[in-house]
Amino acid sequence: MKLMYLGTAAAEGVPAVFCRCKMCAYARKVKGKEVRTRSGALIDGVLKIDFPADAYMQELKYDLDYSLLQHVLITHTHEDHYCVKEFGNRRVPFSQTPKTEPPLTVYGSRPGYEMIKGELEEGVLEYKVLTPYEPVKIMDYTVTPFPAVHAVRSNIDPLFYVIEKGEEALLYAHDTDEFTNEHLSHMKGKKFSIVSLDCTNGVLDLDYIGHMGIKDNLLMRDKLLAVGAADENTIFVANHFSHNGLVPHEEMEKRLPGFLVSYDGMIVETGNSGK
Repeated sequence: MKLMYLGTAAAEGVPAVFCRCKMCAYARKVKGKEVRTRSGALIDGVLKIDFPADAYMQELKYDLDYSLLQHVLITHTHEDHYCVKEFGNRRVPFSQTPKTEPPLTVYGSRPGYEMIKGELEEGVLEYKVLTPYEPVKIMDYTVTPFPAVHAVRSNIDPLFYVIEKGEEALLYAHDTDEFTNEHLSHMKGKKFSIVSLDCTNGVLDLDYIGHMGIKDNLLMRDKLLAVGAADENTIFVANHFSHNGLVPHEEMEKRLPGFLVSYDGMIVETGNSGK
């Protein structure tokens, strides 16, 4: 399985749009791995996770072709993950994709459908509502949505995903807080090849509910190892960073031993340490 990180920032990006904090000033100066666009990923070049407004720029930067895209998983409806109006460009006259080709299907929770339903067109742009813990078959993948611990008072029904292909399994857990006992019970019996964890809070030790940081990532790794869902061969990645809790990339690597620290354009493949 090949996981490509197209964007690795939280809502404001890094450097943040209107910010001059120490980290944002550093990112503007150094560039490279320190510059992060809004969150999104691509599996094996065919299965997209999340679609922020930055997705168009990422398509151009990484020489992708979204006209061939048929399936998009949405974690939740916050704008840095779900640019609804962009999907409307799949329809004529914005796109000249022949109707003989398969539609683009977007998958997510019920609130995502309510936001996009005005853009939908049968055979062109469709939406499938997912139910937590009920797996769906998408191409060669079995995708199981989990209820995320995020924006708990806003009724957006956020999700994170377990994505399996053959003997390989990816846990993509972003915009969620620490795993609950219910989560862990549904992960037992699985063996994750790649685990990608939310690290929005970074070095900050915050007690609000909705995101994780370094301390939580290390704890979640221990819990996954304890239930047998991960082992010494599992690749752990920290991803989805806010400038508020971020330090330079090399410092983040030191603070997260045993983890890869994601950056825009990073590729992680099963059986190696990423590049």
